[in-house]
Amino acid sequence: MTIEAGHKDIKSLITGDNSQFHIPIYQRTYTWKAKFQVDKLIEDIIEFGREYKGNTKAEYYIGNIIVKNQVRAFQAERVVIDGQQRITTTILILCAIRDLYLNTVKTVEAKAAAKNIGRALFSENDGVIKLKLNNMEHQNTLITLLTGAIETISPSDKTTNYWENYQYIYKKLEAMGHQNLENFIDLLDRVKVVIIFLDDAQDENSVFESINSLGKSLSGSDLIKNFLFTFKNYLCSHSEEKLLIDIYTKNFESLFKNDEKSLETFFREYIALKTHYLVNKDPKVIYYSFKKMVGDICSFEDCKKLITDITKYGVIYQTLRVGSHDDIDQNHLEYLRPAFLGYSTLLMDIVDKSARVENGSIVVEEKSRLNEALKKVVAYDVCRLLAGLPTKQITRFIPTIPKKLELENKEYYLNYAKAFERLVTSTNEGYRQPNINILKRSVVDVDLYNRVQKQVLRFLVLMENLGKNEILSFERDMKGCEIEHIMPQALPPGWPISKENHERYLHTLGNLSITFDNQGLGNKNFNEKKEILIKKSRINLNRLLMKYDKFDESSIRDRSLSLLDMFVKAYEVNTAQDASIYDDSYNIEDDIFDVDDPTYIKLEYAVFLGEKLEIKDIHELYVCVISKLFKIYPMIFLNTEIGNRIKLTESLCKDKILNPVAINDKYFIESYFNNKHKFEIVKDSVTEVEKNFGFSVELKIRYTKLTELKELLSEFDF
Repeated sequence: MTIEAGHKDIKSLITGDNSQFHIPIYQRTYTWKAKFQVDKLIEDIIEFGREYKGNTKAEYYIGNIIVKNQVRAFQAERVVIDGQQRITTTILILCAIRDLYLNTVKTVEAKAAAKNIGRALFSENDGVIKLKLNNMEHQNTLITLLTGAIETISPSDKTTNYWENYQYIYKKLEAMGHQNLENFIDLLDRVKVVIIFLDDAQDENSVFESINSLGKSLSGSDLIKNFLFTFKNYLCSHSEEKLLIDIYTKNFESLFKNDEKSLETFFREYIALKTHYLVNKDPKVIYYSFKKMVGDICSFEDCKKLITDITKYGVIYQTLRVGSHDDIDQNHLEYLRPAFLGYSTLLMDIVDKSARVENGSIVVEEKSRLNEALKKVVAYDVCRLLAGLPTKQITRFIPTIPKKLELENKEYYLNYAKAFERLVTSTNEGYRQPNINILKRSVVDVDLYNRVQKQVLRFLVLMENLGKNEILSFERDMKGCEIEHIMPQALPPGWPISKENHERYLHTLGNLSITFDNQGLGNKNFNEKKEILIKKSRINLNRLLMKYDKFDESSIRDRSLSLLDMFVKAYEVNTAQDASIYDDSYNIEDDIFDVDDPTYIKLEYAVFLGEKLEIKDIHELYVCVISKLFKIYPMIFLNTEIGNRIKLTESLCKDKILNPVAINDKYFIESYFNNKHKFEIVKDSVTEVEKNFGFSVELKIRYTKLTELKELLSEFDF
């Protein structure tokens, strides 16, 4: 296994032999623009010629090119690992020179030179062109340019960078005049690149990762594509490669319409679906987690099976995220979409267990089963909303649900709705669906408007849609839809409620409704407001106000419970459970990335690298985690930004460190930080390990029980 390096001028790089440059699918597209990068390259070459006019030994280097030599079907190929933009632009310059020789210069010598350039760019005998794209979208444009069949260029070809840059180069060189053109062509012999050749045994995957770590960061999806299409463990023929590329680009990648961020997020959710663990958002963590999950791809069939599976879930994911389906309840789907990423793995599993993907579309086989399960997910979300529970708390719980259901019953999907409801009404308290007693307390007391205003609006629209054939669409019909306070925020004279109770019940569920036109409602008295809301509003939910002659605290509480009762009956919420999440609301293990502010937190223990640690506060967590990570991964801290933040040192000089604490026999770190800062350093240290070593580091903490926390606070007279 060898790496060879050499110098080549850009003319002989292209015309020196019959090797074909092969742009693999994982490379970014050709992005150089005519008036920017292309113009700068030409002007730099011209300026070099002026500056070194009398020095014919001077050379002008335009960068490095890395290629891997390989042979397929007796055709020598150079797989371009780095340098695509320079190679492609050089080829376009040669195309322009060929055509200028034929169209403008027209001498015998020029025609011979044009023929030689043409032979280097395109072989008439076997149809091999000099530059082949694995992403076939613009291959026809290149074929037209490299074969010289310019008159056959199509309107769609004219929109590509290849054509626009060729046209720009042609006109710029034509404007030089004959002698300056010849001088420019002579200069090309002195324009050099450093070309690095990898042999067939070299792993271009790792080289690609390394060189791109220095420039613009690659997305997780770019790195995954690179991994899929390097074929490092098996030989892949051109026809097999084309089939895989077609499946990936036409059937899968096209679903995301060049939305790189959504594509990367899909891969994160796909990994969570398969492993039941949601990895960090960092692109490299997503990539390395994917590699670890997939393992070695050892055959064409393995690769095809994997890409087909990715495509299947891509279709499901995008249909659920932004699409629609006649057999999937659009009302419930649209309700969940603002929280889609929180539930995506669960929703994909629900669809997968009741449908199949065929020709790029979902074919639902068990419509009732699918929609009943979807309904229970909505019920779970609403119950947590009405109880005032944070959605972030369940982020890493949701991907584990299918596995938990399967462990309980391998055929759980036969009654997915029932299995799901049974799980979420009996799971750990922090993830549990709140019971009816908790909901009855929370809907009359909790300030939902200020805490979760957008979610409450969605809930009220959901209630408005109950029993209606023509429902309000969450995505098409919400323009102008607002929450209306029945009892006004500025209390008018004569409203039958005390100032204290006005403040207490103002933002609770019973005082909230929706309207599409709150003009004129203002601070009217209740009877005037009721009449407007009932007679002029198209919102049926407002008709519930007819039962009230006045709207005081008892009416607001009653309306809260009435709305809750409507919801419970419509969604068949299980009312038999009697466990209370508030009895032990801290009694779960939380991933540290789900905890925003550790202030005033007292811990029971932590679980780190599979080990349960008896840690009681954030300071202990900080010292323990840094110590253990430093022992295993010292390079994360030595002469790094993280190391500077913790003031890693061998010296106890007070000028360097205020409150040193030892992490081993040699090194000390600063501990003179508040808990929030220590917690952020712990998170960032874990993230650095994940980014650099490509696997997930699980660190969970368990808060002290609420009763113990109250005792702790009482010690300080709180």
